[in-house]
Amino acid sequence: MEASVILPILKKKLAFLSGGKDRRSGLILTIPLCLEQTNMDELSVTLDYLLSIPSEKCKARGFTVIVDGRKSQWNVVKTVVLMLQNVVPAEVSLVCVVKPDEFWDKKVTHFCFWKEKDRLGFEVILVSANKLTRYIEPCQLTEDFGGSLTYDHMDWLNKRLVFEKFTKESTSLLDELALINNGSDKGNQQEKERSVDLNFLPSVDPETVLQTGHELLSELQQRRFNGSDGGVSWSPMDDELLAQPQVMKLLDSLREQYTRYQEVCRQRSKRTQLEEIQQKVMQVCNRLVGKGSERERARE
Repeated sequence: MEASVILPILKKKLAFLSGGKDRRSGLILTIPLCLEQTNMDELSVTLDYLLSIPSEKCKARGFTVIVDGRKSQWNVVKTVVLMLQNVVPAEVSLVCVVKPDEFWDKKVTHFCFWKEKDRLGFEVILVSANKLTRYIEPCQLTEDFGGSLTYDHMDWLNKRLVFEKFTKESTSLLDELALINNGSDKGNQQEKERSVDLNFLPSVDPETVLQTGHELLSELQQRRFNGSDGGVSWSPMDDELLAQPQVMKLLDSLREQYTRYQEVCRQRSKRTQLEEIQQKVMQVCNRLVGKGSERERARE
């Protein structure tokens, strides 16, 4: 699933990975419920997409889910918590439901979670926003919960779009370059020329794709190691969430194939120049032979 396909849904910020981590180094998944009725299908799609981002190693540490119910009703919160069982049952270790200042019926909420605890497979706690630091360090919480972690959803989404576009274009370009390069290495001379002629121009400019990749890698490295105030700050675009190593690997492969492609172009250019010289020589020879034949016929 690509972000561009579900972009209108992702823009709604129904859920997000802030880049924060709990005390077990598990990722924090936040679901900020609002006054309007949450579309559960759209929330499910958002969660499916978000949970496809981290590595399997990262997922194995489990997630701490913060369900922000301060602006929502209890029945909506309950539905969301129960839905987590189907979306991420094996990966949720703790669900923190942030309760509103108004009083929820403790008997109802306690009984509900107590009854569902074994079936859910994860612990659910009700907590005030100012008590979240009992479970999560303040530096790993966003400002909405009194933390110091900076998170810009639209900035994250834009970077995801760039990352996915680069991944798609570079993978396609690698296949095209490999086809061209391998075609120039196999077969006889005539087959080489035919293969190169048929597949000579890639569908996208390699220089442009490489530049995009370098800019993306630079952005990822800066966001990974530099906080907004110059200190270290976790962000949702670190190597576990956005696969920084994947960008580096694609760039290395692109540089290798593009270097080979440039050599193929140089060899083709040399062959073309040589063929042009040979054609001109043949034309001159043919003219000379033709003039000689004319003189012979004139003498006769």
